[in-house]
Amino acid sequence: MKLLLVTGFCGGFTTFSTFANESFSMMKSGDALMAALYIGASVVIGVLAVYVGLQWSK
Repeated sequence: MKLLLVTGFCGGFTTFSTFANESFSMMKSGDALMAALYIGASVVIGVLAVYVGLQWSK
């Protein structure tokens, strides 16, 4: 249980920090449109993936 919680908890933070760093790097380099598209697409695809997963698990 400890391994599961530590891996899942820390893994979530490292995944999100990578996403945030990539988004910030795009904005910092002046590529605001690409950053906005990246952030928007990531959120939409993530929500759709959850929806599909919930539908398949019924």
